Amino acid sequence: MKFKTLLTAVLLSLSPLSAPASPLSDLAEQHGVAWMMGSWTGAEGKIKLTYEWRVDKNAIAVKFEAGERTAEGIMALKPGTEEVHYMAVDSKGSVTRGEWIEHNGNPAIKSTRISSEGETKTILEHIKVDASTLKVKIYKQDDSGKAGDLAMEVEFKKQ
Repeated sequence: MKFKTLLTAVLLSLSPLSAPASPLSDLAEQHGVAWMMGSWTGAEGKIKLTYEWRVDKNAIAVKFEAGERTAEGIMALKPGTEEVHYMAVDSKGSVTRGEWIEHNGNPAIKSTRISSEGETKTILEHIKVDASTLKVKIYKQDDSGKAGDLAMEVEFKKQ
């Protein structure tokens, strides 16, 4: 019975009767963060970060490469809200979940990464330095879930 209900929900969501949601790209433009789209390299080419539009600009694919670790994820709007949720998997078997927030007036991902070593909670602040430079500051989350100590900072150049 649960399968039939789930199947009905999926089919209804795919039907033309569903009201189309505003794409994530509209929200990105509205909040001035569309500049982040594209490919970026940092640490003298040792770190790569890519944000690409997907599914008629309703989602953003994210790819991260650093050394032997590769991660791929997706960001999408929670229907009926302006909440942008994120989920990724990496080459080490870790899973990261999070959501976009604002930190110091900049877009940031508040996330929890679950790996074989346990949980790591971070906030990744994205700072526009200029049209071709992105600075990412990675903070450890404190006990209240706010940005705590700065763990790392990487400057990226747009490719």
